[in-house]
Order: sequence, then C-alpha cells, then structure tokens
Amino acid sequence: MSATSFAPLSAEESVLAVRTGRATARELAEQAIARADAVDPTIRSLVWRDDSATLRAAAELDRRRESGEPLPALAGIPVTVKDTFAVEGQPWTRGSNAVSDAPAETTDLLPAAAFAAGCVQLGRSAVPELAMTTSCESPRYGITQNPWRLGRSPGGSSGGSAAAVAAGIVPAAIASDGGGSLRVPAAFCGLVGLKPGRGVLPQRVQGWEGGSTEGVVTRTIRDTALMLQALSAPDRFGWAPADARPVDALTRLEEEPAPLRIGLLTEAFDPRIPVDAEAAAATADVADTLRALGHVVVAVSAPVDGAELMDIYPRTIIPAWLQQTPLAHPERLQPYIRRVMAQADGLSAADYVREAIAMRALARRATEHLLGEVDLVLTPTTATRVPEIGVVLAELTENAPSRECAVYEQTLAFTTVPSMLGLPALTVPAHLDADGLPLGTQIVGPQRSEALLLRVGRALERRHRWDRRRPAVFS
Repeated sequence: MSATSFAPLSAEESVLAVRTGRATARELAEQAIARADAVDPTIRSLVWRDDSATLRAAAELDRRRESGEPLPALAGIPVTVKDTFAVEGQPWTRGSNAVSDAPAETTDLLPAAAFAAGCVQLGRSAVPELAMTTSCESPRYGITQNPWRLGRSPGGSSGGSAAAVAAGIVPAAIASDGGGSLRVPAAFCGLVGLKPGRGVLPQRVQGWEGGSTEGVVTRTIRDTALMLQALSAPDRFGWAPADARPVDALTRLEEEPAPLRIGLLTEAFDPRIPVDAEAAAATADVADTLRALGHVVVAVSAPVDGAELMDIYPRTIIPAWLQQTPLAHPERLQPYIRRVMAQADGLSAADYVREAIAMRALARRATEHLLGEVDLVLTPTTATRVPEIGVVLAELTENAPSRECAVYEQTLAFTTVPSMLGLPALTVPAHLDADGLPLGTQIVGPQRSEALLLRVGRALERRHRWDRRRPAVFS
C-alpha cells in the first residue's frame, strides 16, 4: 500500500500489532516516515526529523521482542514531540529565530516518559514563535496547514502536533496546553485533545503559575486513554505530587457513567467575546446526546470573575514568564512578542506576586462557581469556527498586547479559564460545521476526573462516530 493511500493504525492497534508480531516497530516507523515524505511537504507539520534515529529506536524494540524481553506499554507507537519540549541532542528552537539552534542538553519529563514507554519519535512538530498564538505560523519554519482544508489554520500553539495526527503521519502527538494550546488545535483538526489536570503528567516546572500543563492529541478516546494511563506514573520528585497512582483510564472506559449532573455553558468566560452560533449549536446538540444517555443537563453561567482571570494572564503572568526564555538574539523576535514581553518591564516582584495571589484566589472562586452544583461542565471548545491562515497572526501583529484581537480572543474564550483553574478538560470533535470543518466540544471536570471525562467522551464517540471521519488528505 502506498504512503498516500495508507490508512495508519491507531495507537492501540500499533501496540497490538507489535506485541503479536503482525508488524514490527520498524515497519510502523517506516510507514510513518513514508507518510511524512508524502504529505508533509504540503502540511508542514514537522520542523525537524532524524529518520536514522527513528529507525534505530524502532529496531531496539524489535530486538527486545525477539529476545523475549517484556515490551513497554506503548511499544512501537510513532509520535511527534512539540518543539517546545527539550530532547537531548535535538534542536529546541520554539519556532523562533531568536533562539539558538544548539542541541538541548536534557530531555523534558513527558517525552522521556513517552520514550521509556516505547513510543518512537518521528520528529519535532511545528509551533508559532515561543508558542504564543493560536495559529501555527512561525518566522523560522513558516506556515502549517490544516489537513481538513488547505488555507485554514490548524490552531496553535500545538498546531503541528494536531496537523501531524490529522494527516495520518502519526497516531498520537506529545503536546502542551497553557490556555488552549492543545485543545484549540485538536478542535480545529477534528481530534481528541486532553489537557489533564495540574500535576497528572510529569513536569519539572509547572509554567504560567501552574496553568501550563502537558498532554496528548489523538484521533480516538481509546488512544488518549492508553497514552494517559501509560504516561501518568507518579513523579516521586515532583514539586506537588498528585495521586500516588497512575490514572486508570482504560479499565472502565467502555462503561457508560452513572447519571451525572452536567452544566451547559455556551456564553464565553468573558462576556465581551461573542460566540459563533454554530459552535454553540454543536455543544447544545452534544448536551441533547447526554440527556438521551440519561444525564441531567442544566444551564450554568460563567463565573463573574472570568473576565478578570482572562485579563491577568496576558497582562502579567505570560509576559513575566516569557522574560525567562533564554534568547540568543532577542532583536529577532516578532515585534508583537517584544511588545508583550515589555509589559513585564515595569513589574516589581511585589506586583507579580500580588497578581499571582489574585489569580489563585479568583481561580478558587471560579472553580466553586462552575462545579459547586454539577459534576462536569460542557462548553464549546472555541467560540469561533476554523479561521483562515493569517487572521490571528495579523490581529496580534497589529493590536497585541491589547485584547482587541477578535478572532484570537474567540479561539481562547472557553479554554483559558480551565487552564488557569488547573482543571482537566477534554475536547471532542463531535460535529462538522456547514463548511465541512471540525467543531469541538469541551468537557471540564474537577481534579482527578480524567478517567470520567474519557468515559463520557467514549460514550459520545460511540454515538457521533468521529473516529470514522478523515480529512480529504487521507484519500
């Protein structure tokens, strides 16, 4: 079968094929490489590859199987790693001409866990400069396309991760999410995107006052559950250790949850942000599916502090954290990023601490408001349909750091606040819009509810059958 017509295996199917001997890890890696050669010159989801290293890692798994050694849980799954993660010996440019291309000296904890679990890295996936937008256009590597339609954005900042999965290059991608950076691309590319709660997946430093966490993008709920369960092993040395057990995401995945009380929120966390009618209607339809499954769905309102939370992030938290990025050539940054970073120049240490404390206090109140009387909250993933490439970047170039960036604000209208609250959030691609492009619906839960979110997601997947949809690039 040619690389252009090849229907790639899911992550779960890949592991099973390697374990049973129906395919070798090298064969799966070769197919991923061939698929990338065939479609990525158009999609441009990858910014760096080392095919020899990919094949060596796969061959080592095959050697272990042939010698009778036990195979790790994710053995043979081809993955990409977002260009914001350090991997020893690989460039770590974060999509920026301002960052040195010197090889990283260490490997971040999540990719290290993925490699130890048997994932085979195909390459590094594209991000916008310093992962700062919800598009995927960087001055260093250019424009990443949405596999569903060329000329449309794959979202960001994990746009390359989502595009690689949607294009069938890999079944799973290692990504991250500080305000929607994983969920927005998953929504725009018709994928399942899980942002686990704070502390569930390993991180050396929880960035952006704990709002930045890490996760995976896949095509199916089962693949996401498989990846989460294998990668959520407790971090003995973590700053704030989570539960002492991995997330048991698979054992009861096929069971439909007992009746839940689910809040439906279709107004943005900041009431100044308009919500696209199709995005709201898609979420209302998912709510109807949940009612048919026996759950109680009630309307809930956005917390009154939602707008203030969304102001604190870009006003103080993000600019101050950006100032810590080691830059070899700061003068090469895009002007709007320099303007965003400059907001931190006038902050004293006391100013920052005051804002960080305010954020945490507001976050607690907002969590109580959202989840005080319901088990889960259902929202659109974004308040906009998939925008054309260039729209978000043009807004930021002209207007950042103000919040007068209409489409950019719509992309983050429902994802930023759950990040700031540290809550797990799952986006599912239950619908297509009138143009045939994906629309995401988000489910948010309390801490340690990842397994429940996935069970609800699996029940929805069985009815909406997004796992059978493929963009045109597959044919």
